[in-house]
Amino acid sequence: MRSVPAAALLLSAAVALALGGCAPQDDGRIAQLEARLTRAESRIGLAEDYNQLANLQRQYGYYLDKAQFAEIVDLFTDDISLEYSHRGVYKGKAHATQLLQLMPGGKTGLLPGMLQNHIQIGGVIHVAEDGRSAKARWRALVMMGNTEKKTADWQEGIYENEYRKENGVWKISKIVVSMNVAAKYDKGWGVAPEKMPGVNKDFPPDAPQSDPNYVEYPGIYVPPYHYPNPVTGKPWTPPAKVADAAAAAR
Repeated sequence: MRSVPAAALLLSAAVALALGGCAPQDDGRIAQLEARLTRAESRIGLAEDYNQLANLQRQYGYYLDKAQFAEIVDLFTDDISLEYSHRGVYKGKAHATQLLQLMPGGKTGLLPGMLQNHIQIGGVIHVAEDGRSAKARWRALVMMGNTEKKTADWQEGIYENEYRKENGVWKISKIVVSMNVAAKYDKGWGVAPEKMPGVNKDFPPDAPQSDPNYVEYPGIYVPPYHYPNPVTGKPWTPPAKVADAAAAAR
């Protein structure tokens, strides 16, 4: 059940009072109140969608922390498109599961001595006016560790996701993860940045990586924004020197 802010309740009450004892000449004022109530209800619905989407992405991150990949797949639409850096695009739940199984703990689950915290922060969410779809950009800060292998890593990257509401429930319909940097904890990204994994021959993707310009640090890459500049209304385009640097890194 939706929780309605006090302002909307007061507006609804005003409409009810106006309808209860009004003269015919008040029809215009009543129509205005009804229009304001409709707009308020729409804005309330979009705000609730925003909160549900933020929780959905955070829950995804908590499942990923503990290698609970079956729980993650349940968050997806049947036609999910899942892309992780250079590994390519995997389509549908079955193939998305194959990609997730390539992750640490993908086949065994989280084992003693393994750490893989995926911190989901910096969400920028935009819900479509009809409330049926949405897009969001997130930053992931990742801490990886394995006492048996004596490894500890930092990773950081950007998610550009899409979502769809099915039978009143929000699900993830598209994930594009562009990891920006990975490095050993003791060496750091300033000394020894690492290259992200490429295409897996045992579980090949359905399509190559969607953006051929993607390259990790020390190269320069800005994942395309799903939104324009909120002040100017203009989309962001990379300066020529950024594109040239990315081409050189490739």
